[in-house]
Amino acid sequence: MRRNILFILLGLFIVAGLAPARIAAPAYSLENGAVLQQSLLDLYHPAHIKIESALAETGNDHITQHTRSVVALLRALDSQPSTQTAGNAELVYTTYLQDSGWQSEVQEGAISGGAALPLEAIRVRLTHLAEAGSVSYRTYRQDSGWSGYAKNGETAGTTGAGEAVEAVQFKLTGALAAQYDLYYRVQTSRFGWLDWAGNGETAGTDGFRYPIEGIEIVLMNKEQTFLGKREQSFIKRTEPVLSYGSYLTGSGWQEPVLNPGQSGSPDSSQSLEGLQAKLASQPYPGSVSYRAATSENGWFEWTQDGLEAGLPGTGQRIERIEMQLTDELAAHYDIYYQVHVPGVGWLDWAKNGETAGTQGYDYDVSAVQMQLVQKDAVAPGNTAVAFMKYVPKPPPVPVAPPVPTYPTGPDWTVQDGNFRTNAGTNYHVGSSFIIISIAYQRVWAYIGNQQIVNAPVITGRPSMPTPRGLFAIQPYKESPSVLIGEDYESPVQYWIPFLGNAYGLHDASWQTQGFGGDLYLYLGSHGCVNTPYYAVQTLYNTYSVGTPVVVY
Repeated sequence: MRRNILFILLGLFIVAGLAPARIAAPAYSLENGAVLQQSLLDLYHPAHIKIESALAETGNDHITQHTRSVVALLRALDSQPSTQTAGNAELVYTTYLQDSGWQSEVQEGAISGGAALPLEAIRVRLTHLAEAGSVSYRTYRQDSGWSGYAKNGETAGTTGAGEAVEAVQFKLTGALAAQYDLYYRVQTSRFGWLDWAGNGETAGTDGFRYPIEGIEIVLMNKEQTFLGKREQSFIKRTEPVLSYGSYLTGSGWQEPVLNPGQSGSPDSSQSLEGLQAKLASQPYPGSVSYRAATSENGWFEWTQDGLEAGLPGTGQRIERIEMQLTDELAAHYDIYYQVHVPGVGWLDWAKNGETAGTQGYDYDVSAVQMQLVQKDAVAPGNTAVAFMKYVPKPPPVPVAPPVPTYPTGPDWTVQDGNFRTNAGTNYHVGSSFIIISIAYQRVWAYIGNQQIVNAPVITGRPSMPTPRGLFAIQPYKESPSVLIGEDYESPVQYWIPFLGNAYGLHDASWQTQGFGGDLYLYLGSHGCVNTPYYAVQTLYNTYSVGTPVVVY
């Protein structure tokens, strides 16, 4: 009769086990006890318990849990202790769960907790002791560190204080430690069930703030073999490490480097055709995603975790890239990256999906550099100009006025080498000169009566106006160059100073809304004359030091 009752209980436990098990994060799901279940069944010899294989596969975690409980129940009720086993120690334990309180005590091999609630404290005690000794245990709390050791039913941890337990240690003392082994594992809020720890080892996590939600403990005689998985019972957070490599024209794939190293060849004429990146070490779930663009094909699809971006080996060279982190990793870290462009140098740092490189200039990327930084920490360098985009020449005016026999503008003329405005300004400029109008936001350049440049510009903002007067191109003319101010450091291709080395004409790839009109009122410079690339390139290559420059 007792055995029939037990089989009915077993059936009820198995049916209950068909409820959906709690699912751990896919990137970190672990084996949840199929081998251990068999080892415990072998340990307790419940020959009268049989579970159909199809049923055992369904609801694996819960069937495993309840089978352990039934095994313990059968062992206790179905046979009287022999003289040899009557003095064997048995383990019982309970956990304190946040918002739920102390749970009912369970025997070894059963799960305490497991209700998706953080664990705050634990009590463990031994019964049927024939040997001297005790069970000692302690908890690691997220904000307080390790507690002192508790023993034999004492509380380790806190109750009702909201301090969740992140890791635990259990050990036996005295003669008990010589006869028995203690194995235990924990379920965490993100990783699910970890592997088994034993005899004072740490089980849980450190540095993630992932609370323990369930505990399982097994007490075994030392002559018995424990078959549970023991590879990863404790996970400690480490800083992420990014590994990346590049494919160079003529050289193929380069050896990967670790952040923040340089990959590629910034000192040669070789260019990147492919890019790979992956996380060699990471503290949180997530991946690194990236994509590349060429001038021939534009952007390719996003790829991630060591796969190739670009078209390596085809001769199509990368001109810009974008990178980003995903999942929980993106909530804790920023990814920064910069590229080297021959003839321009290293551009500034882009981050988290921003574009790094150039577009429209027919420039290639020759090297890359990456860096992972904790969220919202200081950037590894300047971030002002990570991307340069060419602004094409505006279309010609549909009906051009007839060209006069002498240079003329909307309110000025140059006759016999003298520049005059309708307002009465008068400068001698000779036969070769550059004229900049603040009112009309335009630049003109002539050699004799031949017009060389006629283009829109953006001058200084109202609070930092471009100086007016008669000036000349200074000997500091340079290509390429870097403009340095109190709050900026901007690389440009052409620098034509006309007042000391502080004011001049230069290209401005950051002016993405065009030039001219009233843009200077809200996108104006610090006093320089932002000039379209095609115009400043012509000015730089045409006019020499000493050429008169009029700003009016």
